[in-house]
Amino acid sequence: MQGRQSLHTGLGHGAAFAALLLVAGMARAEAPETSPFQRRSNASAYSLTVSGGVALGAYEAGFLAYSVAASRKDGMERLRLMTGASAGSLNGLLGVLAACGEKSPGPTRSLFWETWIPVGYDRLFVPEDVTPLGAFSRTWLEAQARRIETEWNRGLSPTCDVVLGVSVTRVEPRLVHVAGGRLPLPRMEEKFALRIQGRGPGQPPRVTNYIAPGSTRREPLLVTDAQGEVAFARVSDLVLASMAFPVAFPPKALATCAAGATARPGVCLAGEAHEADYIDGGIFDNTPLRLAVGLARDGLAPSPEGGPMRWRDANEPGGRRSPTDVFFVFVDPDATEYPAAPGPQGPRTEPQLPRMLGGVLAAFIDTARSKELALLLEEEPEIAERLALPRRHFPAASAPLAAFLGFFETAFRSFDFYLGMYDARVLKQQAAEAGLEHFDPPDQEGADWTPLSCMRAMYDGLPGADSACAGEGLADFRALLQVSLDRLYSVCHDAKVAAAPRDWRNAHCERAVAGGAPPHVPGLSPAQWPDWHQGAQETELAHVLRLLGAYGFHFRDLGAPPGRDDLALMRIRQVLGHAVKRLADVQPEDGSAAVEFAGKLVADSLSYEPPRTSVHFVMGPTLTELGLSLGTSAPSVPRGLRLSGAVGLRGLQQVFSSGGGEPFALTAVAGPEFRPAALQASLAQGRLALRAGWQFSTRTPPDGEDCDSVGVSACSRPLVQALLGATFLERFRVQVVGEWYPPSGGHRGLWSISPGIGVELSP
Repeated sequence: MQGRQSLHTGLGHGAAFAALLLVAGMARAEAPETSPFQRRSNASAYSLTVSGGVALGAYEAGFLAYSVAASRKDGMERLRLMTGASAGSLNGLLGVLAACGEKSPGPTRSLFWETWIPVGYDRLFVPEDVTPLGAFSRTWLEAQARRIETEWNRGLSPTCDVVLGVSVTRVEPRLVHVAGGRLPLPRMEEKFALRIQGRGPGQPPRVTNYIAPGSTRREPLLVTDAQGEVAFARVSDLVLASMAFPVAFPPKALATCAAGATARPGVCLAGEAHEADYIDGGIFDNTPLRLAVGLARDGLAPSPEGGPMRWRDANEPGGRRSPTDVFFVFVDPDATEYPAAPGPQGPRTEPQLPRMLGGVLAAFIDTARSKELALLLEEEPEIAERLALPRRHFPAASAPLAAFLGFFETAFRSFDFYLGMYDARVLKQQAAEAGLEHFDPPDQEGADWTPLSCMRAMYDGLPGADSACAGEGLADFRALLQVSLDRLYSVCHDAKVAAAPRDWRNAHCERAVAGGAPPHVPGLSPAQWPDWHQGAQETELAHVLRLLGAYGFHFRDLGAPPGRDDLALMRIRQVLGHAVKRLADVQPEDGSAAVEFAGKLVADSLSYEPPRTSVHFVMGPTLTELGLSLGTSAPSVPRGLRLSGAVGLRGLQQVFSSGGGEPFALTAVAGPEFRPAALQASLAQGRLALRAGWQFSTRTPPDGEDCDSVGVSACSRPLVQALLGATFLERFRVQVVGEWYPPSGGHRGLWSISPGIGVELSP
């Protein structure tokens, strides 16, 4: 790429940004005499850990991209360690390239942007690539890996010497024998450590399995050549395995060797390796900071020349000490500089087993993902003094839907990328204000930097917001910026934190707690400014989409016109439903029905979408009905409005027995059906219908005798029906039909009420 700096200054940039993050992450410390800044400035090595974040990987990417761009050119080369899980493993690899490689000419032309911004749902869900174990395709990600390899082969600075740690999870546990082989323990968590050493321009870096001397962790080995070098393809496969979130992606096969089980230490030849399937590393260790501390403790040693610490090649005296001169920064997009959002507030209910089990499962997942971090702080609580945790100051666009929403709109990922840049800039500015380093912002000319200027003007209350946020190109960005402000004010207002101890400092949050309203982004002109508060029973997703609709956001990737948040939600539900259906279709044997049923329940929990076509059969004491309901997704048709029709039978007793009863009659009716959104849920769905048609009767009463002397089915005549019904699990249907027979042929009007119960099916 044009305009890049030489490799020899690359690592200086990376080391500077790592050092900055570490010291700036504690910029809120008080009491100068006890400030840890002075100790941090003398650190011999720095480590960067990046957690998993699903679509919030775009936020992490923006954070790292700005940090690299803004680093001082004379930064010391002290970055020695990067660890990551899931999306964080990919950003860790990109971080090594950014720190040690050539400088990017701008944020939107960096590998961070080129990797994360294009990766939308349409690239991940490829119907023909769906397998029984995963709905998403790796085709595009593998193409991106080849693009990253091109940059990799350009070479890294010869001063680059970084260990990359990656966490993954085995599908089938590996038995580890301890206590002299008497006690087998199953192990699903695996941690890989790769040492990356630059060899200068035009030379791909040297990658080896790093086995820390004297370590008891016994990290597995990737396959190497005879010289012990790992090919980039093996590295990219490891990253893809760490990102293989279950159900979304199928497991990724890796050929590995157990540490200590090969002929030569650190060398894993293909003939010695065994293949196994791996999935997302964030399942059991989404925060591989403990891995970073262990690698630093076991592998880093002071340099004989007195410079930055270096990695040990062989066992040396004095190893395995606590890394008091190594400092750690942990980038977690879930760490916020404002209180956590409260969930929907519904009426208090009696304890239920399903609700309790659901809560336990959710807590188990959260606990499992942070277990390693909790263990680290229990084992070495002093590490907290050498840990910097940057925080996100404003809500991210991708955060709803378990951070999966960002994959549905490119604008969401782009906004979060700039939000990451904003937070990185805040940290650098805090460090400068604390006197830790000079802050020299990067050149911000060009369209690449315009969204950040608009964001800073609104978040920081800077003058010139009108001009900074002007232009048609920022229309959707302005809407997302306003929603971010609205969301923050709603969270802070509803969190009831006014009298509680605060571990955050956010001027906007302070104003919200005091009763203030969010500022308005210039250039937005909604027909009516919406209520920015989140409703008591409104989910985060519903709140965000409602606000975006009010501000005229154009859901381009979802194919919904500006302001149609209802259609956007329906499209999200449709594409998820399509993925579930495709995943169910490729299941072998009898697994299809179970996958489709469970997947539909999950998708319907977002927004229930009725099947396009449904048929039902209902029986009652007076009326038996076979009906059809047809829906459409046309934007011009109000959501929930459908066409329904039915053929009804009355007087079946006359057909199947010699007894009396109403005469036999057949009815044919049709009309609109409406399914209100408030009555649609994954377990039960309500509907209203108004139908009209004709009754064909097999009997006509004698002259002078009215129809009601025999029954409502005694005359052929028009009829009108009003239906109130409900379906449970889209299978079991109950309904009540009110019928009115208008005066016809000299007979007076009649009415009847016909309850019924039956089944409903979707072809």
